[in-house]
Amino acid sequence: MLYLLRPFPLTWGAESLQKLEAFLKRLERVEPYFEGHIQRACFYTLSFGKRIGLSEQELRQLYLATFFHDFGKVRIPPEILKKNGPLTPQEFKIMEAHPSLGAEICLDLGPLEEIAPLVAAHHEKLDGTGYPLGLKAEDIPLLARILAIIDIYDALRSKRYYKPPFSMEKSLGILYSHAAAGQLDSGLVHDFAKFGESNYVDPEILAADFLNQAGRSALHMSLPLSERKVEAGSTDNSEPAGEDKPLTVLVADDNKDLVEIIKTVLSQSRYRVVSAADGEEAMEKLAGEQVDIALLDIMMPKMTAFQVCRKIREDPRLKSIYVIFLTALAGGDERVKGLEVGADDYIIKPFYFPELLARIGVGERLTHQRWEVERQAARDPLTGLYNRRMLEERLNDEFERAKRYQRPLSLLMIDIDNLKLVNDVYGHDWGDTVLQKIAQRLTEKTRKSDIPVRYGGDEFVMVLPETPLQSALQAADKIRQEAKSLVFDPESSAPFSVTVSIGAASTSEKMYTDWREILKDADLALYGAKTAGKDSVKAALDWQARREEGC
Repeated sequence: MLYLLRPFPLTWGAESLQKLEAFLKRLERVEPYFEGHIQRACFYTLSFGKRIGLSEQELRQLYLATFFHDFGKVRIPPEILKKNGPLTPQEFKIMEAHPSLGAEICLDLGPLEEIAPLVAAHHEKLDGTGYPLGLKAEDIPLLARILAIIDIYDALRSKRYYKPPFSMEKSLGILYSHAAAGQLDSGLVHDFAKFGESNYVDPEILAADFLNQAGRSALHMSLPLSERKVEAGSTDNSEPAGEDKPLTVLVADDNKDLVEIIKTVLSQSRYRVVSAADGEEAMEKLAGEQVDIALLDIMMPKMTAFQVCRKIREDPRLKSIYVIFLTALAGGDERVKGLEVGADDYIIKPFYFPELLARIGVGERLTHQRWEVERQAARDPLTGLYNRRMLEERLNDEFERAKRYQRPLSLLMIDIDNLKLVNDVYGHDWGDTVLQKIAQRLTEKTRKSDIPVRYGGDEFVMVLPETPLQSALQAADKIRQEAKSLVFDPESSAPFSVTVSIGAASTSEKMYTDWREILKDADLALYGAKTAGKDSVKAALDWQARREEGC
């Protein structure tokens, strides 16, 4: 459970933290509901504390007090903690000691003097009927009054040995009744009720098995990919690992508290999250982030979700984003309008988080299906390399990147010599085998950043980012030798080998204005290699110079 301390880590030594961890395991065995209760209470504390404007120091004290507030239960007999029914007066007297015991344990475990009074007072009531000291009104610290509300609310909303979970409405109603009776701070109860109503967080979605996912990343997201520094001109053209690639979700809403909660819940699952406070900022994030799913509040400032969605659908780069509208408007007209402008789904506030996650899950599934269709459409079915259609897209991107950062880009055009003869003598199955083996060598014997493509028929293309001509020629000769070393052994005839001819062109030797020009030059150089007797490598400029000289 130490993962829950990541928002406000303890600066303790390793030995003290190990002692704390051992104590937590002991407490979990005594109180089966403990971990789930602390997870949810910490979540409410962080979110509600920010909502009401607690300072960073106050938020830290409240959060740590929430984490430690039930530690005293480790000294309560298990038969009392697990009793399926009301406690007897004697049993209740024993239970009343757990806040004081918890404060003592805090002082024993480490330097927690600042939160021990809060732990001791979290069951006190403003009218003096609480325990263990019967404190009244202002004698009860403000943070302890907040903790009392959160502790009661989660106990009401959650299953216990002695009761089923209550609904949010019933639980808030009980809090209001306690406030009316002078036991809880009425102003804080009112603020917490507004928080609960506007941010419907069901305890089930905050249960242990949910928050423990994704390496128990607690309430902090991992560093966004957009913030990972990349040197200008550096590339990594390896494909994402499909199902392993985390989807990016954009959350756009002017309710900062709701955005914080959604970010927290989604980041505990399998999503990377970016956020925006209005429609214009949402468009800025879309311009700089690779977003897969967008949650858009309909009534955002500066630009509504209708306008943002329309721009998404009009932009070829963005149009495949799965869009979900968040709306407090229950009328059908808004939902119909949202679907008409291109939204894929909508959900009405206040929403049930499992439902939101289920709807995002639909978007995730459809996104993965689209990725698979695109992957198959971009690949040559025989060799598994990119196909000619995909070459145009990737080569254009690499060409523009090279031009922007003034970095070299080279291209190799590769042709298998006499593949038609292989087909005629050994059959097309062996011709296909030759193509597959050459493709395999192109993948295995080149850099991860290089892009191998089956251009068509017996031709391949290699796109070499960050590569000047001389390095490209060396890579080409290595490919030529690798191809020549392959031996094919048909059962019905003698083994055979093949050779390749390669043409090279590079932005390091010539100023190109368009990617098609470098492709054309590499093709001309390939013609030069074929004319020179095959099984050779030629550079575009060398061949053009020889041709101009009449050689």
